[in-house]
Amino acid sequence: MANTDQKTIFLKQAYDELQAICIKFQDESCATDMEVKTLLRELARVYEKDIDDDYDIDWEV
Repeated sequence: MANTDQKTIFLKQAYDELQAICIKFQDESCATDMEVKTLLRELARVYEKDIDDDYDIDWEV
């Protein structure tokens, strides 16, 4: 993606949507914060390679 500002906007939108999904999931399932975090980590692990290859994301913080 050539436009850094556009990439930032997309990442913010994705973060907001994912946060809303997690809150709704937690409310409906009575999952703990740790259970939601674990679920997100597992999902990230499953998709990490594909995301790295497709979008050239550096996961190091």
